[in-house]
Amino acid sequence: MKISKLLITFILSSMLFSMTASKASAEKLLAAIADWTGGEISCQVAVSILEDELGYEIDRIVFASGTGLWEAIAAGDIDFACESWPSYAEADEIMFNGDLIHGGEVKMTYSGDGSVTILGTVGITGMSDYYVPKYWADANPDFQDYTDLNDFKSDFATMETGDKGRLIGCPVAGWNCHDQKRLDVLGLDFIADELGTETASLAEAQGMYDRGEPFLMYLWEPHWFFGVNELVGVKLAPNAPCETFTEANNWEVCGPDKWPGTGWAVDYPMNYGNPETFAKPENQKALEFFGKMALSNADQAAMLVAVREGAELNDVVAEWKANNKSTWESWLP
Repeated sequence: MKISKLLITFILSSMLFSMTASKASAEKLLAAIADWTGGEISCQVAVSILEDELGYEIDRIVFASGTGLWEAIAAGDIDFACESWPSYAEADEIMFNGDLIHGGEVKMTYSGDGSVTILGTVGITGMSDYYVPKYWADANPDFQDYTDLNDFKSDFATMETGDKGRLIGCPVAGWNCHDQKRLDVLGLDFIADELGTETASLAEAQGMYDRGEPFLMYLWEPHWFFGVNELVGVKLAPNAPCETFTEANNWEVCGPDKWPGTGWAVDYPMNYGNPETFAKPENQKALEFFGKMALSNADQAAMLVAVREGAELNDVVAEWKANNKSTWESWLP
């Protein structure tokens, strides 16, 4: 009897040691989770593959988008973050050094200090604009594009904006949309209303849509909102950079034909990380995976709709993985 107890104790101890050693040997990374649903989906796709298929242990932290996140990655406090859109990332030209490659083509070349590294593009292609409901555009055939907005500003005015129109603007200052600056540069008599979160902005717009009211809003594609509502873009002018519109130059504008007077460029969102972390031999599998990741607009949009309909985000990603094994297996090292 005594021998049996000793044997059991030894076996349990061995199992516990083995489990502890296995956990200790797993490569551990800290990821910043995006503060909008599409980015959160992209990050969960990446994190679940890193954990379930490549043996990494990923801790997650909620960290608002913006320069502070880039600085935390450069300092090594956070290992990587997901789905940064170049049009919104003013730190990329300062901190990246290298090519942004999408679909095998070089889309941008950076010459910054290299304190943050491009891990690879997410795969989706992003587009942004200001939008009005199609029912309002159909009822106002004289409205053609953003240059006509002042003629209809009273339709978009609220108690808070008085005789000015209202734009449901980019919800987070850290996204660097510069909505009010754009409106002012273009001479549009509108006020940008920053509601603080994607959820708040969409709830406001959805309520107005359901009531058949006119509204002007900032939005991007891919997004579930387009799957349940018919919107028309105001066709902001094609993107043209302004070299002096930087913090170092006190945000000196170049006129209405240059950013931020123009619209956004077509975006190739990327995952990005700390260069020292991803130079380590033990993290080469993760680096190679990020270089191959290629999530499509259609796949992200389908997951966005599922989350919108009430499904848990992690469950949606798990179902996508189960149904698209041949897709993500091609991303593995």
